[in-house]
Amino acid sequence: MSVNIINTGEVPVCSEAVVLPLVATATGTWAFMTTFNGAYQYIQFQAVSGEKIVVPAKLNEDYTYIFKLYQPDNTVFNNTSYSAKTIPLLPDIDYVCPQPGGDSFFNVGKIQFVAEEGQTEFTHLQLNGAAQVTVFVEGAMRQEGVAYDEYVFNKPDAQIVFNNPLIEGQKITILYFK
Repeated sequence: MSVNIINTGEVPVCSEAVVLPLVATATGTWAFMTTFNGAYQYIQFQAVSGEKIVVPAKLNEDYTYIFKLYQPDNTVFNNTSYSAKTIPLLPDIDYVCPQPGGDSFFNVGKIQFVAEEGQTEFTHLQLNGAAQVTVFVEGAMRQEGVAYDEYVFNKPDAQIVFNNPLIEGQKITILYFK
């Protein structure tokens, strides 16, 4: 039996997440499964159809991982496994990432800041032209939407509006895609 493994190349990682050069085909709860030194890591996360997949996993930098993605219907994404070489995602630097098996590229970057008491808005020059953002508050991934603990990304204004005011000293990480 042969195993199909698609190489995604180098993928940026930070302490909050792994940025994959793959696009979700369905909205809902996805799962990521890999092994490291014989231990399995299984993480469930939310993804939105048509957007880049961001897995809230803590992976070591400078390692080649083999992993599978499970779609909301519990089938293996593209009926395959993937490999990825992890590289650090440093703040305020745009990384150019190739799409697997194609000639297209996308940019990804990371912004970090410490919240002020009651802060509900954040605007940054690097968000200009971003098609997608993923927000982490104290390491926990937030979803985009209108619920109390969600946020809204205003693309034309390069602004993120938090539906729930932030607390002074909270560490915020924003991953953006162009």
